Amino acid sequence: MDRKVKGARYVEGEIRVGGDKSISHRALMLSGMAEGESVVRGLSGAQDVLSTLASLQRLGVATERHGRTVRIVGKGLSGLEIPDGVDPIVLDCGNSGTTARLLTGMLAGAGVRARLVGDRSLSSRPMKRVIDPLCRFGARIEHRGGCLPLTIQGGKLGAIRYTVPVPSAQVKTSLILASMFVEGESVIDEKILTRDHTERLLTAMCAQFSREPLGTGQRITIEGNKALSPLDIEVPGDISSAVFFIVLALIVPGSRIVVRNVGLNPTRARILTVFERMGGELNTTIETGDPEPSGTVFARSSTLSGTEVSGREIPLIIDEIPALACAALFAEGETVVRDARELRVKESDRIEAVCDMVRRFGGEAEAREDGFTVKGGASIGNALVESRGDHRIAMAASVLACAASGTSTIRNAECVSVSCPEFFDLIESIVR
Repeated sequence: MDRKVKGARYVEGEIRVGGDKSISHRALMLSGMAEGESVVRGLSGAQDVLSTLASLQRLGVATERHGRTVRIVGKGLSGLEIPDGVDPIVLDCGNSGTTARLLTGMLAGAGVRARLVGDRSLSSRPMKRVIDPLCRFGARIEHRGGCLPLTIQGGKLGAIRYTVPVPSAQVKTSLILASMFVEGESVIDEKILTRDHTERLLTAMCAQFSREPLGTGQRITIEGNKALSPLDIEVPGDISSAVFFIVLALIVPGSRIVVRNVGLNPTRARILTVFERMGGELNTTIETGDPEPSGTVFARSSTLSGTEVSGREIPLIIDEIPALACAALFAEGETVVRDARELRVKESDRIEAVCDMVRRFGGEAEAREDGFTVKGGASIGNALVESRGDHRIAMAASVLACAASGTSTIRNAECVSVSCPEFFDLIESIVR
């Protein structure tokens, strides 16, 4: 589906985005592993999260969903099952890399025989980063060149002691989930800190684990085969979706918006610090803090300057880099992104996709193997942009279309439903 997006005179209003996708995935899976009934309110309606919910239902986890509230009757650490006569069970992860990587860890730990499949995009994305460590500690997993489809053949895992070689919250969480099922103490080290939603949820569920600083990262120690208490949580709004509306307010003159009930976890909201460094006029208020900080963000049109992001900052903003590119195009000077090769293996090659998008709107961008440079200050016009089936590219292109003159076309814009199905309704509610 193509989407026509007109340029805006200004942007104004108050919005709430859907529930945080990353927290929703983890809350569902951990609730399925808990003892007793969990309640997750404000669940993301994203297609990715629905893939996780459907997979848990296929594994015998009883759920009852009313709108954005889901009740989950956990199976405990020994109750995950497959239907009689189905071996292995086939679980469709759709387009969701989070579903695939986290399920691989959970099912390997539980010893459930399962075959994970996904759509064409997901089937080209790397899975060996979770397969290799799990097999090293006893799992038996068949795969196609390190990609989906993969089959978990069972195998009894021993305690895991592993240093995650690349900063990845998904890899860390996959190994944590596997560790929950095994006897003894597992230790997972990460050299560079990544988002900590899993650790916060485990604390809320009285898990037997600890975390301590380790250089620029942390060490997580898990005592396995210990029951998890049920979860009761209100999922805050997704900062990775909200950031596109925040950028829109920053770059369109005369604009201001308010985003309510959005997640402000410091390992997720670092992009707001980057925008402030660029000169963005933001005001953030934290209103709740347990287990996830959330609150309100006020944003208004600003005079921006280019910046550089690299190193330890990258894992904390990796999903928001397409939005950063939008701000960069309206900033004085150059914005440089380094150490972000991970962008090459997202739903699209986001380095190439971002640079192509910027150029189509009339800007200048140079791609490198591990990032890109955007030159700001260009006068942009309307454009025809192919989303490449990538929800974040579709959203970024829509933001630039609102900031441009004339009417732009975003091809295959329906992919926004992967993370933010309400995206275009919210755009229309604030564009004047």
